[in-house]
Amino acid sequence: MERRFIQFVFLAACVLVSLQLIKAIQDPPKPPQEDPDALAELDPEKAEIPGGEQPDGEADPDRPPGDLEADETHPPSLVSLGSIDHTTGHNLLVTLDSRGAAVRRVELASPRFLSYEHEQDGGYLGHLSVESLINGGAQVRVVGHGTPAFQAKCTDGSISGGLAAGDILRAIDGAEIRHRGDLELVLATTEPGQTVKIELDRPEAVAAGEESAVDEGDNPPAKPATRSLTFDVTLGQHPVEIIKPESTLSQDAAEGEMAMVSHPAAFLTTLARVGEKYAGHQNFEIRGIDSLFERDWKTTVVSENEVHFEAIVEFVENGDENNPHRLRLIKKYRLPDPVPGDNPARDEGYHINYSLEIHNDGDQVTDVAYRQMGPSGLPLEGYWYAHKIHRGWSGAGVRDVTWEARSGSPFEMFTVASIVSRAENKDGERETLMFSPEDAPLTRYAGVDAQYFNCSLLFDHEESTRNEIPLTRGSALPIGPIDTQLKRRTNVSYKLDSRVLKIAPGHHVAHEFRIFAGPKLPALLENYGLENVDYYGWFGFVSRPLLFVLHTLYIPLQNYGLAIILLTVMVRGAMYPISRKQTKNMQLQAQLAPELKKLRDMYKDQPEKMASAQSALFKKYNFNPVGGCGMMFLQLPIFLGLYRGLAVDINLRQAPLIPGVQWCSNLSAPDQLWRWDHLLPSFLAGPEGWLGPFLNILPLVTVVLFLIQQKLFMPPPQDEQQKMQQQVMTFMMLFIGVMFFRVPSGLCIYFITSSIWGIVERKLLPQPKKVVVDPLTVEPDTQAKKAKVRTGASTRKKKQK
Repeated sequence: MERRFIQFVFLAACVLVSLQLIKAIQDPPKPPQEDPDALAELDPEKAEIPGGEQPDGEADPDRPPGDLEADETHPPSLVSLGSIDHTTGHNLLVTLDSRGAAVRRVELASPRFLSYEHEQDGGYLGHLSVESLINGGAQVRVVGHGTPAFQAKCTDGSISGGLAAGDILRAIDGAEIRHRGDLELVLATTEPGQTVKIELDRPEAVAAGEESAVDEGDNPPAKPATRSLTFDVTLGQHPVEIIKPESTLSQDAAEGEMAMVSHPAAFLTTLARVGEKYAGHQNFEIRGIDSLFERDWKTTVVSENEVHFEAIVEFVENGDENNPHRLRLIKKYRLPDPVPGDNPARDEGYHINYSLEIHNDGDQVTDVAYRQMGPSGLPLEGYWYAHKIHRGWSGAGVRDVTWEARSGSPFEMFTVASIVSRAENKDGERETLMFSPEDAPLTRYAGVDAQYFNCSLLFDHEESTRNEIPLTRGSALPIGPIDTQLKRRTNVSYKLDSRVLKIAPGHHVAHEFRIFAGPKLPALLENYGLENVDYYGWFGFVSRPLLFVLHTLYIPLQNYGLAIILLTVMVRGAMYPISRKQTKNMQLQAQLAPELKKLRDMYKDQPEKMASAQSALFKKYNFNPVGGCGMMFLQLPIFLGLYRGLAVDINLRQAPLIPGVQWCSNLSAPDQLWRWDHLLPSFLAGPEGWLGPFLNILPLVTVVLFLIQQKLFMPPPQDEQQKMQQQVMTFMMLFIGVMFFRVPSGLCIYFITSSIWGIVERKLLPQPKKVVVDPLTVEPDTQAKKAKVRTGASTRKKKQK
């Protein structure tokens, strides 16, 4: 036993050292990089890639001065594109915000993708982004097409259409709405499918089709003429939000009090370099120039599928106030044309065409570099149980940053753990560089990846081929306060700095992008060139064909639970010859165990004779002592491939085991029979606890079957040492059960089916013939002694004669 233990420790150490050597070869440490901030402070020219002798950009034919003034303020506005009704041909409902010309929210239209983050929020009315009014009530700022609010019916039939921007909500089912918080509280008491009555006041300006401004400040304008209306609204189920506003309760650094901190919106754009002014890396924007993040850009174009925002930036260099620089930035968002029909699974339409234009409306050549921020607020669903697979040795997080170059550089994933760790490093660079600034590769895409959804900014697509968009720097970073309770839940994103563009007077530069926001369906990702974000681990070559079979089985069965059971039976059936041989080998080992113990006792001081006798015994009964391990290694790729495939497959999300039953209604999550986190301590039932916030039944069934298998397959102990070993194995099995307690229910169904198959297989196999040890083979000393005794007796008899 001691020798085997020493051998095991030695082999385990060799394996660990080998893995570290392989990691070092595949992923060598990156050399330290110069800090571009320091270079910029010493010499601003070193912080850029030269733009060449000739200015960049195309000529503006009319070169209008524009109707925008640099200090002009514009009213805030929210605009929606697309529809949440997938029958219209749209896959996205997008809400855009004039504040920073940002993407405020992206919702998926397909009923295949409903939200698990809003289970406590009641029925879905639509995200109206209401604002509280000083004189009471909550005013609607935007109504998305296809939402229940959009489809509401006026009870008296005097108004066609549903709720509209500018409406002032007064009550829902008699519950008064005094401010926007009341709206959330009232909706939390409702359920999807419930019909509610909404009482509101509609300003005459809204009824006439004019804009209605939200009251702000201490001196509200005179109350406009309004009309009281009542609408019937049938609430729906909350859709998945790929992008959403997010905020964190955090301690104010200056005042030391807890306050709700709003995170930056998605896809903000500002200037990283203009003239000799440089934002640096510790600041998001250039100091001394009006913020492009915080101001409201002017909404200049609004159509059914397209919105444009404009902002003016003026600045003076070297004190020359008579010759200021004047730049006009235009951000254009356009959805692809809808494809009519009810086809939510099509592999297109999950993107926003995004264009950034920088016009030089001044009278001199201007050096400009822009800074593009990434998405924000990706789904957090499954943060307490789901784990993405990382190509490296560290585990992926709930939200990670991904990046890939057009050629040369491999796919990179920057985990939330590494990003947060770098951000907390106060002694050095606090941002995680996505690529070396010296290389400045052409980027294919940069994105943020969640368990089942992804949002990426695509550089390489058919509309961007005429534009090469080299970057001087890309960095991943937290864009809100670090989540102190669960760091891997921190909101992370990236910022990208373009090269310096020399734009001549009357010219402009336009860069075309696509914003992908959708589910991680393999065919969809491949269509957008994002196939590398869907990763199944080392045995992906096994996972993909098995998942193909699983999806094929689902077509006639229409139940992924049954499909998993049938797939497991097919896999175990295909491996039956291997498992049968392994089982027979284990049965024979159990029968040989008593005889092996006799041999060990007999030759405990004679290892050579012991080895010879044991070899003769194994040869006689055709027993291979490593046969069980060999069979296990043959099955390991199939086991891990199927395990990883079921853990990653988005098709199991929202798939019920029993249709119409709330329990186990999501095979990609634990079965969640009963929520018990209010009864147990946090180290057990907290998000980071051993068991999680729900009592799950399927993991308990899995562990019980594991213990039954162990009891059946384990030979009876021959001494106290073996008995202790088996007790340790039982304890380890219980520990594995704790580890499995948060495993998705689809995986539990696989383990349960596989265990039942193994138990039945063991019971049906005939018992091998009883081992009868040949005494001449295994007891040579004893036979020699008997022969010697017989010889001595014969000699004595002869002497007596």
